[in-house]
Amino acid sequence: MQYAHGGDVYGYRIQFDGREPLDFSANINPRGIPQIVKDAMYQAVDACIQYPDPKCRALKAGLAERWSLPASAFFCGNGAAEIFYRLVRCIKPRTALITAPTFGEYEQALSGEGCNLWFHTLRKEEDFRLTERFFSDLMPDFDLVILCNPNNPTGCTASQALMQEILQRCKQNGTWLVVDECFQDFVTASFSMRQSLEVYDRLVIVRAFTKMYAVPGVRLGWCMSANAALMEQLHGAGQPWNVSVIAQACGVAALDCENWEQETADYIEKQRTWLAEQLKDCGFHVYPSEVNYLLFYTTCLDLQERLLERGIMIRSCENYRGLGRGYFRLAVKGEADNRTLLREIREVLADGKSDHGAGDSI
Repeated sequence: MQYAHGGDVYGYRIQFDGREPLDFSANINPRGIPQIVKDAMYQAVDACIQYPDPKCRALKAGLAERWSLPASAFFCGNGAAEIFYRLVRCIKPRTALITAPTFGEYEQALSGEGCNLWFHTLRKEEDFRLTERFFSDLMPDFDLVILCNPNNPTGCTASQALMQEILQRCKQNGTWLVVDECFQDFVTASFSMRQSLEVYDRLVIVRAFTKMYAVPGVRLGWCMSANAALMEQLHGAGQPWNVSVIAQACGVAALDCENWEQETADYIEKQRTWLAEQLKDCGFHVYPSEVNYLLFYTTCLDLQERLLERGIMIRSCENYRGLGRGYFRLAVKGEADNRTLLREIREVLADGKSDHGAGDSI
């Protein structure tokens, strides 16, 4: 199996004789796991002698209260990635439209079900933003559209007005619209398509606890939709105990973390602004971001390998459709870690072994 994501610290330890890396390749909240969430997971251990609740009743009740929807409007999964695979199995689209670049699991899920897949290419000269050009590719015969907002790996959000236009076009065409909002909580002026659920029952919003609450090892995502039939179908599209006892306890506790999301977004904004300026000073072309990661381009093509040797993991974006060699993504971490990263990058660039500017190829 070829692993196509960041965060493989296990492989790093094997490659470097047990050495512990500083991981900038996965976009996790640098503030760590809130203490209330840790406590809830510890306390849930004794309940692991029982099967987890297959319907995630307590977690759905918490989500229902937070989002002012009935519990039946939610489905919880083993991370957001599992939900995309289940959605595709249930909707069974013959044709679908996604952007390039974007999160790779959409393409994997759709291709695995034999879907005819089309791509809207985001342009580097537009900073890889979703614009009204999207409508030139949004044909009436698409069964499904999946949009990542904010997009991964670019960190850009589409405007609320544009997302509403896309929704209206999908509604006119009877096209399913799945919006991945997993990084929306990192945006200081965050917005959700939640209010549109009541006006279109083929809209599905996917979110996760993973990144904001620093629990990627727990695996906990969820989606919401006004389409009760689809939410019920999702339960039958995979095994019944997909959310563990500990994961459910984690989610319930996370919903009680007052101000955690806004405080994190404010902290990340300051660190991101500083880090982006420092990377530009290194000669990199840094693309605008509103979340906890940055996409950049450099002609130092072996930057990832050389940082690995120095104990730092970043994400090569070479395997993203629509990008290529020289594109990298890194997480925004705490101030001390960010300074360590910058020091190591500058040392790599200073050793004179490769060209390192933004170059003419961006």
